[in-house]
Amino acid sequence: MAIAMDEFFAEERVFYDKTGSYVRLTTDMVFEEAGDTRYTGDVKVKLRLPHTEEKLKLTFESDPNEQRDDLDRTLEDSPGEVAREREYYGGIQATLGDERKWRFKPSIGVKFDKPIDIFLRLRIDRNYKTGDWLFRPSQTFYTFKEKGFGSDTRFALDYGITDDVLFRSSSLVRYTDENDYYEPSQIFSLLHSLSSRRGVAYQVGAYGISEPGWHTTDYLAQIRYRQNIHSDYLFMELIPRVLYQRENDFDAERSLTLRLEMILEG
Repeated sequence: MAIAMDEFFAEERVFYDKTGSYVRLTTDMVFEEAGDTRYTGDVKVKLRLPHTEEKLKLTFESDPNEQRDDLDRTLEDSPGEVAREREYYGGIQATLGDERKWRFKPSIGVKFDKPIDIFLRLRIDRNYKTGDWLFRPSQTFYTFKEKGFGSDTRFALDYGITDDVLFRSSSLVRYTDENDYYEPSQIFSLLHSLSSRRGVAYQVGAYGISEPGWHTTDYLAQIRYRQNIHSDYLFMELIPRVLYQRENDFDAERSLTLRLEMILEG
């Protein structure tokens, strides 16, 4: 059930866990409460290399961070701010190990924007099932020649409330040499499958940093209504959001996102 929800809502982990080729193109139109409209997008491409028993993949993406989720993307481009310029990355990812045990996914890649930067990354993960609970820990280490070292520690806990409703708790602690502090986050989600072509996710999240002391910087609540609108590859989402940022005295910043997404698998 958790895997089915991941695939329908196109969670970031799906891109890295798929054994075959996978293409995801996303376009967002964000309508802000102040009347401004922003446009942003995302590209994820993974191509299976022949004669490698699905162990090696070529990758091309606009963000190499597999721990980033939809709420994190909202914080990167907050209401009233100019969307950050996209950076593009290409590389090779390998998959080692058994999915029923520990899996290792080393990769090497290049950031194409100036200055060109080389990165190495290793993701380690495993799924544990205890009763009706699914526990999915993962650890990612990465290093860029220019930006330095980084680490993401994530714990996801899933529980099927009914046959159509899944509860999920996602905890993340990130550290990078570039910032030199820790960034914890906690997200709670209720994922509801309305039919084979429609679903809704209710999500709340809290974000913080460890500098100068541990404190919360942002709160976020959103609803994602997602529908398969054509064949099995074209999706539409409506996402109303409310963001509370410490730098804005936690005043509510509302927005509505219209998302179109194309997903191709092979």
